[in-house]
Parts: sequence; structure tokens; C-alpha cells
Amino acid sequence: MRGLFLFLLCVGLCGCATTAKYEAKLNTWVGVSEDALIASWGVPDKTYATSSGKKAVQYVHKETVRTGGYTYTTPQTTYSSGTIGDKSYNGTSTQYVTAIEPVQKYKLSCKTSFVIDNSGKVESWHHEGNDCVAE
Repeated sequence: MRGLFLFLLCVGLCGCATTAKYEAKLNTWVGVSEDALIASWGVPDKTYATSSGKKAVQYVHKETVRTGGYTYTTPQTTYSSGTIGDKSYNGTSTQYVTAIEPVQKYKLSCKTSFVIDNSGKVESWHHEGNDCVAE
């Protein structure tokens, strides 16, 4: 649970990347030529031709992020009170306990598809996945 919290905190602090910002970036490609798209995004991972003469190009991004795998110490304080003979006492003692944060892997992916119309311009886009974000 601690590893997941640290991972989400890091993701949250990394420039506030959001899906809304990614979609705004994708909207800038509508009406732009396929050649310009490929010049910027690179060669597509997949290309589909439709029966109406349109084309769909798809870009796929996959990544595995690892967190954890480290050892840390945390203080553990014990409170005690009692009586020894006719004297009472209150006290505390602190011990440092070693814990190991297990390695956790998170799979991130984003598939982005653009539909290219018959004139060779981007007509629309679609994305899916848990890592379709932009800063």
C-alpha cells in the first residue's frame, strides 16, 4: 500500500500530466496532413485501410514502472508505567524496526489512433489506456 501511495504521489507531481491535456494535444492534429503527423510521431505501429478509402494509423506506447525494493527503518515507541516496590514509574522506549518495501510493477500503456480522410488529412482520433497523458 505504501508503494502504491509513493508511486501515485510521484506520478501526481511529475508536471501534472493529464488525459485532458493529452486530448488537447490530439485536437491540434485534426486537419493536419498525414505526412506532418508521421514526421512528428514517427512511423505508425499499425496501419489499417478502410473500404471507404480512409486510413487509420495507430501508435502504441507500453512501459513497466517498478517501485519499491528498498529497506527502511521506522521508530517504534513503547509507553509503559508501573510500580516497583513503593515507587511508580512512567517511561518510554524507542526501537528502530527494519522493514522491506517489496518490488511492485505497474504496466502503463496508451494506444492512439488517427483516422486519415481521403484527402490525406487527420479527420479524428481515439485513445485508450492508463498512460494517455500529456503535460
